[in-house]
Amino acid sequence: MTTLRTRRGLLATSVAAAVVLLAGACGANAGSSDSSSSSSSASSAGSAAGSSSAGGDTSGSGGSSGSNAPAARGEITIGLLATLTGTTASDGQGAQRGAELAIKELNAAGGVAGYTFKLRAEDTKNESNDVVTAGVQNLLSDDSVKAVVTGYASTTNFEINNFARAGMVYILGGGTAQTAEIVGKDPAKYPTIWSVTPSYAQYGTGPVDLADQWAAAGTWKPRNKSAYIVTSDNAYSKGISTDLKAYFGKKGWSVVGEQTVPFGAVSDWGTVLADIRSKNPDYVVNTDYQVSNEITFLQQFLQNPTKSLMFLQYGPNQPAWLDEAKASGNGVLYNNLAGVIASDKNPETVTLQKAYQAAYGTSAVDPQAVITYQAVKIYADALKKVGDADKKTEIGQAIGASTTKAAGGTIVFDQQTHLAKAGDDFVPLQSFQIQDAKPVLIAPEKYAGGSFVLPPWFQ
Repeated sequence: MTTLRTRRGLLATSVAAAVVLLAGACGANAGSSDSSSSSSSASSAGSAAGSSSAGGDTSGSGGSSGSNAPAARGEITIGLLATLTGTTASDGQGAQRGAELAIKELNAAGGVAGYTFKLRAEDTKNESNDVVTAGVQNLLSDDSVKAVVTGYASTTNFEINNFARAGMVYILGGGTAQTAEIVGKDPAKYPTIWSVTPSYAQYGTGPVDLADQWAAAGTWKPRNKSAYIVTSDNAYSKGISTDLKAYFGKKGWSVVGEQTVPFGAVSDWGTVLADIRSKNPDYVVNTDYQVSNEITFLQQFLQNPTKSLMFLQYGPNQPAWLDEAKASGNGVLYNNLAGVIASDKNPETVTLQKAYQAAYGTSAVDPQAVITYQAVKIYADALKKVGDADKKTEIGQAIGASTTKAAGGTIVFDQQTHLAKAGDDFVPLQSFQIQDAKPVLIAPEKYAGGSFVLPPWFQ
């Protein structure tokens, strides 16, 4: 989660290649797991003319039992890179669930172009280069793998080059700044690489613009337009905090304090919070995206809160954060470019929520599940058009030309960066506030289900 996860400065290609060769020589395969596909009873929501639907609809990609059905061609594998263990394991579980659900729906509909599917998951653990490289090598060494999806894999997206050189279809979500940097230099070299998430640039502007709107409307009155930024020592968090600092300054704010904590678990925020309390800013922003860190930060802040708005990057999007925070989360602000559009005004959202409820007992669809679910469905639609799973370049080109109405918005790809397009009519930046222990969508107005209220610690 410039952010749902700016993640990732580009590693030198030679280093990445060397690690791949080393991993291959060692035969690393301990992080993989196969997940067999089974049928799902998810219903179809239909799709608009001229576009496909990735909101639980199986009609656009599935096969048919009729006489015109393509001949059975066997089972192929979709690879998954996900943090199945470690501090961000909840993200990995969500990513795995999304891919599994999409595959179940496709198989229940009879498959695509004569193919059925199974999932092979590789655990990227702590997102370190060696672990990710081993996972990439394992997937590329498996001839049955025809495409790979991920919410995010490494902290730099270096694996894009590995998959591009191998001609593998790779559909990802996180690290959009890094994806744009890698692909944008020569898009023609990356016909099989596409991101279902738009540029994270809005993460560096959205929180500031909303605060200015509330101040102008008199909903909230800043004392001196001061902000304090806390970040974590990783590319995703630092990229967002850098953009926010610049934009605060551009909009006439003063950043009165900055702190960077080491990447990983943080249990004691005492030093950071002491400085925040001494500066008493109007706005506190923490871009450390890890769920446990943002929970402890909030809990320790509330022991002696300042009258500051609080924005937390990404963490509150996770069901695990909401489950732990409960009412103590009331007033917290956050946003997302990767989850479902949190409104029944988007029919694909409703359909996916129903399918997720049936499969996993909750309608709270994990943002990482949305990414991988959409990625698998988009791949399947392209496979249907091309008809041959081994024609990966043609499938990649079909992906790039596609328009998909999905639970996260309408996905149309920018041909220069290979990112999804951003905007209220494409993939919108959604801004939320926790109210009564539940997330309330407060922007954009097109989908909003509520409005901003002062946090309870202001009382």
